Amino acid sequence: MYIWTTGWRTLTCLTICLIGDTSLSAQVQAKPISIVIHSTIQLGGNGNKLFEMVVSSKEQKYIRASIRNPKKTAGADIIYNGKAIAVVERGTLKSKSRVVSGDEAAADLFDLIALNPEYHFRKIDGFNFNIPTFKAYRVELQYEAEPIGETERCRPLKALLYKEQDAVSTLVRIAEYRKFFDQIDPYFQPKELTFTEVMTGDIGHISVDKIEYNIGLPSFLFDIIDEIE
Repeated sequence: MYIWTTGWRTLTCLTICLIGDTSLSAQVQAKPISIVIHSTIQLGGNGNKLFEMVVSSKEQKYIRASIRNPKKTAGADIIYNGKAIAVVERGTLKSKSRVVSGDEAAADLFDLIALNPEYHFRKIDGFNFNIPTFKAYRVELQYEAEPIGETERCRPLKALLYKEQDAVSTLVRIAEYRKFFDQIDPYFQPKELTFTEVMTGDIGHISVDKIEYNIGLPSFLFDIIDEIE
């Protein structure tokens, strides 16, 4: 993941621990229109470096991750508006937005999608992976071998990001699902994840505090502005 000066990269370069109770809220429907995932992240071994992260998705077109420090005086947003990906660095005096591409864009979008695998990877009405961001990449979701109970559905095991170059597939990122919420419908929702950057071996851990379904997200939340003063 890339964050701060280079998007979400710090999240996988440092160990991430999330704290807090876990819960589900708002009405859950068969096909949620919007999903909001709340979390708290701890960067590195310093317990004082705590940040809040909220990942919002609307339909399959829009995704936004907002990261803030405890005092909410600084942070970063990663926004996918259905066409482009931008990183907005938010400081005390002003905020700046930049559109990202290449490896950074692919890794950012992969990480956000991986937080909600069954929702985004579903075969019908799922995320459109045939977009310019993933033109030189391949995204794959692996499942556990045995179905859960009488559901006849297998839970996600790993999400994989491959880079395709010169007819060679190179694995670059792995999202591994460690624990899930007890809920079955509408999706198996990951509760704890491990992200691995294959080239460097850097590992990050994520746990989800709270999930909200269909709370009504305005479209302007996913607007990308060139520069915000």
